[in-house]
Amino acid sequence: MKNKLLSLSEIALVGIAQYRIALAGIVLVGIALVGIAQSRIVLVRISLVWIALVGLALIPNPVQAENAISAPFNLVAASEDLELSNAFHPDARFAGADGACSIPLDEKSTVWLFGDTFVRKYASPKGQHIPTKEGMAFINNSAAVQNIDSKTMMYSWRKNAGEPAALLIPVPASSGSNSAAYYWPGDGFVLDEKLFILNKVIVPKKSDGKNPNNLNFDWVADDLSCVRNAGAEPSQWKYSSTRLQAGSTQIHIGTASLLKDDYVYFYTSIKSKVTPTHPHPTGVARVPVKVLLEGLRPEKFEFWNGDAWGHDYSKSAILFADGASEMTVTELDGEPYLVATYMPPLSSQICMRFSKRPEGPWSEPIKVFECPEARIKVLGRPCSVYSAKAHPEFAKAKDEVVVSYCSNPGDFAQFQARPDLYYPHIVRIRLDHVSR
Repeated sequence: MKNKLLSLSEIALVGIAQYRIALAGIVLVGIALVGIAQSRIVLVRISLVWIALVGLALIPNPVQAENAISAPFNLVAASEDLELSNAFHPDARFAGADGACSIPLDEKSTVWLFGDTFVRKYASPKGQHIPTKEGMAFINNSAAVQNIDSKTMMYSWRKNAGEPAALLIPVPASSGSNSAAYYWPGDGFVLDEKLFILNKVIVPKKSDGKNPNNLNFDWVADDLSCVRNAGAEPSQWKYSSTRLQAGSTQIHIGTASLLKDDYVYFYTSIKSKVTPTHPHPTGVARVPVKVLLEGLRPEKFEFWNGDAWGHDYSKSAILFADGASEMTVTELDGEPYLVATYMPPLSSQICMRFSKRPEGPWSEPIKVFECPEARIKVLGRPCSVYSAKAHPEFAKAKDEVVVSYCSNPGDFAQFQARPDLYYPHIVRIRLDHVSR
């Protein structure tokens, strides 16, 4: 693991380097002001101010697609659900993780899928002690089965030579020749008593040590894993994986999934349409349930092109530009609407959009929660927040959405200082119809 605590799944994937022009704009504002105060060269002042304004205009904000509709809901209230948030903490070995997707297994239980995870090598009473590198194992994914009523968690990972190991790993048939590839689990669904999980395929790479934006991994592909014995304890899962290769250099399939009617919808990050301020423009693909159960073949995917469904992924339409690399699209109980829950790149705000159809048109975004951990500094380093997702199995009322997000204090030194920050947080969002 070297000195790195975690791979920040959202912050890393958004491509921080692409925001340099916006940051340069901010710097140039200061330069311009100095120039105005001290220089008589009018043309220089005008040029600097103009460049600065262009840079400031590129700072990312939630944006809507060209055909976005007005949001049909307003935010009524948002507050942390401390019971659900605290349910992640008391384990004697699980010491924190990010990702935090949940997939209901039945009416009484749901399985949580985590990304980068810290596991204590030895059980600690109530899990309370200062973490050390020697006492911690760092694995790329894990899971927990939670009782929806009692909120109790049972954590799972595999073992390798007696040490904690990742629960899900790319099999040779899907990972090719790169034995170093690993999974970050994402969204999923249960179908025909099988559990389907979307996994990001991550490959480590060497950093040059000079550019802090030169990340030490690449998100290279997406696999759909099918767990045949979903009712078993997760460390005993038997699964196979299919590479979703269609357009892997231009499109990532699986930032979210939705099982609706006779189709499974896979939301996408359209790599070919990235802009400096929007590294994950969101599109959507679909495949018939029947095809999925008979044996998924990537060529069977259809992509929404803005007018119709077709097999040409290069014509994928952007549903909304400020999408994230991980999010959810869920049904809003008691309403004819779907809700997309996500955190725009480099933002600390959780946003929602609404639509009556998986392909849209999607509404303009509403901001529903500002993550307070973003204001915390640990040993001088700002805490990161990312990975917002909805969990409808925990909603208690109509027009309520239960949302998780992750916080990350930084490298291992920050983790030692504030290990409590590397856990999912749960928020209850209450909505109401917009008065027309």
